Amino acid sequence: MDDRSRLATVRFFTSASLRPIEEVSGEVVQWLPRWITVEFEGARPVTGVWQSAKGRRRVCWYAREHSAELAATHMERYGDEPFWIIDLAAASQGRVSVLECDAMGQPNARCEWAFDEWYMPTREEERSPEGALVMTRIFDCVQTGLIIGVTEQRPGRPDVERSRPISFPIPELAGEPFLCGSTITDGGPRLIAPIAQNEYQGRFFAVYREGGTWNRGVATIARRYSWPAKLDPIVNFHGEHVAAMVKAGELMHPWSPSYSFIGVVEALPDGRPMDEVVAEGPLLLEDAVTIAIQVAGVARRAHAAGHPLGGVRPELTFVRRHGAHWVLSGIMHRCAAIIPATQSGEAVLSPVFPCDFSSKNDAHGLAQLLWFALTDGHPYIAPADIRRPQAWSDYEYGRARRQAWTGPAAIGPLLERVLFPSGDSMGFEAFVSELEKLRGGIA
Repeated sequence: MDDRSRLATVRFFTSASLRPIEEVSGEVVQWLPRWITVEFEGARPVTGVWQSAKGRRRVCWYAREHSAELAATHMERYGDEPFWIIDLAAASQGRVSVLECDAMGQPNARCEWAFDEWYMPTREEERSPEGALVMTRIFDCVQTGLIIGVTEQRPGRPDVERSRPISFPIPELAGEPFLCGSTITDGGPRLIAPIAQNEYQGRFFAVYREGGTWNRGVATIARRYSWPAKLDPIVNFHGEHVAAMVKAGELMHPWSPSYSFIGVVEALPDGRPMDEVVAEGPLLLEDAVTIAIQVAGVARRAHAAGHPLGGVRPELTFVRRHGAHWVLSGIMHRCAAIIPATQSGEAVLSPVFPCDFSSKNDAHGLAQLLWFALTDGHPYIAPADIRRPQAWSDYEYGRARRQAWTGPAAIGPLLERVLFPSGDSMGFEAFVSELEKLRGGIA
């Protein structure tokens, strides 16, 4: 054998199961929610450090069994840190064995994991170091990566059903959630982490190469068998304050060709999404109105091109600091447009961000954006209901009720005229004209 094949190399994966589709370039690791850096000797994995963007860490060794030599090697390299010994012998059949060792290198538990065809965990058997069965956990997991039920079975005891919401188990070994790892067009931007999703549509962080540089963007996908022509004017729309278009087309899914989706990817604008900023405190009235007028300027260009802007949503509207104030930096409007163009509308996504922010009426969408910016709330959903941790199938539409205005008195009646009209609704231009008058009065 060529000696060069035994030289140590470093490779990167999205889980310690080291499935071929989970291998990624080291250049994109900084944007992944979790990854493992693995050292190989030739084709054989030896050791790796799994970590998450939230600070979790797991040292892993790849071997069939524990040995004093392995424990000594671990101590020499990593010190007194607990570690896993991972056996991938049956990984091709969807099974992975883990021996958990303490900081002194002594085994304290063995776990056998089984995964389904989407690489989601379905079963865990926890055993003592001697092999005695301690507990079996059976996971009811949908393709999205949501765990909607867990049954715990202990020898000699009744089964225990765990209620939801349930945290995702074994992130160190589990496959990327539903559709992550797919690309928009063959070899195009890669989906790396879900923002919100269900089985029919979703929004994901994506990475793409521009020249020799990797960048992060956002992809929105929806189930569809062909590209609808009505998307073309929206996809081709560009200009100031519009996020740069990266790619549009079919989703190339490596696991299940029966799932047909189309998608768009946009570059992340400068600044921060409005929902993150408002979570730290509502905006000043002057800043919120200025941003709304800037959004209205983009919408006017879209109207001139023959379609609504749409997508006036807090999580897709980016703002940045300009001196002491917040101003608009960009809108990811194509991400919002693809779903209503391919579906009847947004189904509830998980994690929940109210689908009620969607609106084809730009006056209505702009008023909702202002309502949110000034109150961290929603005109039809109470603040306590906006971010709920239930699975998407548990969403209750009956919670939508008209909410009382709690923001600055100077703008409340105007927003209510747009959102809750008692007669004819206020048109877009009339609404924007009132906003401009209001800004003049503030200044």
